[in-house]
Amino acid sequence: MLRLENLRCEYMRNPINIDVEKPRFSWILISDQRDQFQRAYRIIVSSSYEKALNWIGDIWDSGKVLSGENINVEYGGKELESFTRYYWRVKCWTDNEEAESDIAFFETAALEEEDWKAKWITKKEFISFISNENPASGQDKCKQYYAAYFRKEFEITKNVKRARAYICGLGIYELRINGRKVGDNVLDPGQTDYSKIALYSTYDITDYLNEKNAIGVIVGNGRHIESYGYGKPRLIAQFLIEYEDGTREFLVTDENWRVSHGPLMENGIYYGERYDARLEMPGWDEYGFDDSSWEEVEATNRPKLKSQMMPPIKITETLKPKKMWSPKPGVYVFDFGQNFTGWVRLKVRGPRGTEIKIRYAELVDNDGTLNTSTLRSAESTDVYILKGAGEEIYEPRFTYHGFRYVEITGYPGVPTLESVEGRFVHTAVEKIGDFVCSNDLVNQIHKNIIWGQLSNLMSIPTDCPQRDERMGWLGDAQLTAEEAILNFDMAAFYTKYLMDIRLSQREDGSIPDVVPPYWKLYPADPAWGTAYITIAWYMYLYYNDKRVLEEHYDSMKKYVEFLKDNSDNYIIRNLGKYGDWCPPGSIHPKGTPLELTSTFYFYHDALLLSKIAKVLNKKIDVEKYKRLSENIKNAFNGEFLKFEKGKHIYSGCGCNKKSTNQTLCVLPIYSNIVPEEYKLEVFKSLEELVEVRSDGHLDTGIIGTRYLLEVLSDNGRFDLAYKIVTQETYPGWGYMIKEGATTLWERWEKLCNGGMNSHNHIMFGSIDAWFYKYVAGIRILEPGWKKFQVKPPINADLQFASARLIAIQGEIFVSWERLNGKFRMVVSIPANTQALVYVPLMSKKEVFESGRKVFPSENEGKICGISFVEMKDKFIVLKIGSGWYNFESF
Repeated sequence: MLRLENLRCEYMRNPINIDVEKPRFSWILISDQRDQFQRAYRIIVSSSYEKALNWIGDIWDSGKVLSGENINVEYGGKELESFTRYYWRVKCWTDNEEAESDIAFFETAALEEEDWKAKWITKKEFISFISNENPASGQDKCKQYYAAYFRKEFEITKNVKRARAYICGLGIYELRINGRKVGDNVLDPGQTDYSKIALYSTYDITDYLNEKNAIGVIVGNGRHIESYGYGKPRLIAQFLIEYEDGTREFLVTDENWRVSHGPLMENGIYYGERYDARLEMPGWDEYGFDDSSWEEVEATNRPKLKSQMMPPIKITETLKPKKMWSPKPGVYVFDFGQNFTGWVRLKVRGPRGTEIKIRYAELVDNDGTLNTSTLRSAESTDVYILKGAGEEIYEPRFTYHGFRYVEITGYPGVPTLESVEGRFVHTAVEKIGDFVCSNDLVNQIHKNIIWGQLSNLMSIPTDCPQRDERMGWLGDAQLTAEEAILNFDMAAFYTKYLMDIRLSQREDGSIPDVVPPYWKLYPADPAWGTAYITIAWYMYLYYNDKRVLEEHYDSMKKYVEFLKDNSDNYIIRNLGKYGDWCPPGSIHPKGTPLELTSTFYFYHDALLLSKIAKVLNKKIDVEKYKRLSENIKNAFNGEFLKFEKGKHIYSGCGCNKKSTNQTLCVLPIYSNIVPEEYKLEVFKSLEELVEVRSDGHLDTGIIGTRYLLEVLSDNGRFDLAYKIVTQETYPGWGYMIKEGATTLWERWEKLCNGGMNSHNHIMFGSIDAWFYKYVAGIRILEPGWKKFQVKPPINADLQFASARLIAIQGEIFVSWERLNGKFRMVVSIPANTQALVYVPLMSKKEVFESGRKVFPSENEGKICGISFVEMKDKFIVLKIGSGWYNFESF
């Protein structure tokens, strides 16, 4: 039976915030039969549920389209109207089945800038404070402001059908209606360059409204601070109320709103916040509150607005502390057993005016006190002053912390393990990947990466969550993008982040190292700037998102031309800053010239741009950038490929550095830069560097590490890659875990006394893609998962591995195990896709599927949805369509 499920519009299910003129539709086919492909579809978009129910597409009817496309099918009907709900559904045909979907909907938000009737408003005079700021921002101190409380009352005289809030508060806000917080978003809106664009969120507020109503909004600093070039906190909102009689009205922010300060005083991303409950204003967000002492607001300038069409930041998990101790009188330290991002929720009873201080850290010293060295100048302290009214509950609104340990002082009495809860806070991306294998260390590395990746998704991909930085470093973002995509639904997140990168680009084509460019670090190291093209390509590869390539093509081309203009005979000599960052024993690349990593990515980006041009049918550019990549390749080999001691190696001779290392070998092998006649020589050098000189360890920084395991595995040395991964001695992931890490460190070294020593950094988490692609064996072959490969390792010290991916086409499942000379593999392939499955041949060289022999077979044609392809490298290769398969090899 064929079913259609997971209907999405612009990557979301039933969204109410669409602000694109031609939204795209996607769906998943599920069938009980094998080898099912969509042959045709019909989409309708209707103005009412009833019309959709009866297949009346009065807004758009695609008709029956002969196509297998089911991902990102673009709307082609009438011009959509702002603030309108539309209903849609789809019908699909396969060779022998057809199915109709349920009815889904989407709502448009503001499709035109003119749809915004509201004004940006702010407080005329703020109370300010000075907080510490990282010197890299250009200032040692930062002026920030107490939180502002805005309110407005209104009445409703008719029956409400539907109501929406469209709102943005800069830097961070909380919306409240009639005494209740609206929604479960926190730290809203997503971070952007506010001089270019600000994101507004859309909330369904129908159930929050009464006849008499009050709106309250608290606005804090967030990233909207003067040291980044912005100004005072500000607010814009408009509230749409649709009535059952068919009429509608807007309530908007304007000069008639009122504003005040309140109990939330100092607040900042790095600073923490101070909340004085004695200053609370009971009923301030309810109808009838006396706000006569509040001030009039003033209108202010407005940045351009765009709908926030990515998952919001939310509290996704609550953690209980594992233990508590008191290193000093009145000082209590809680250990949550896990490094994570967020804050604590405090429960307390005590006298009015009692001041409780909550400090956060990743580490503790030997005496049990907090070690705050990894925070640098970030104060990471929350202060709560009791009002003295029974049990009081406090948790921050406008800050977040990276921590494992929490210190509480000033608590009235002795707290217990029930006094605090950890709140895990991050962009609420959907988890779509699971991985497990027979090696517990590998499983723990994977777990550490999951915690670290989520901790560093805070509407932008940050480098770390704890210190006075937390920036969108493009190097970290590009290196971990594939890992993130295999674990989480990153489509909407990266769509937004690519917009951030484009908006950061200067006229000369350069982009900065960090995006949004709160730190003006122009131009980017090419190993960082490559994030633009790399992430855009992954969006196409994994989500079949051609529109992303179209929207960003001119800007990506402009960036590659910037690299070309700043090259010296195709070698990039003056743009590198970081290169193979953080190899063992250093933060700076050892023996890996910046010129080499920069030129490697110049080649990478030019070649990728040629492929993107081909996808977009830009024939002239295809050849132009292919020629450019060939010129770079030749220059690269001329500069760095040397003949020394009887063999060809890549070294830094052109830069007066004669030593070779793993990264120098890995990069040209991975990118196929090595001339064919020298490939074996260079790979043998890499093997020697790993096995002999490093005793099975790596010596790579973040760049070399990203590609090392794949290069070894693709060249027949999965066993050596696996040995590197499972080392428990320095340097390696196992060493971190043996030393107590619950996320990954910034450095291979365990550093606990200042300097660059974050204990929750994601950049070495790129290894997780290798787990899915080489241990579980799942590798994408065609965009949108239309075709992929399942190839388990054959020379591994592993008994089993299993991975599940909810890909854009549906669920992919692979589970393999070795049992007493037998190999068993279970595979699930989604409808509308096909896979090349590599089944290892065992001693008898016989392969069965669900008890039926498929090799050797008298009929090497199609057998129960399986086609024999070839024998290759101790595997038989089979092509299979959708369905569940149970292979056994003897």
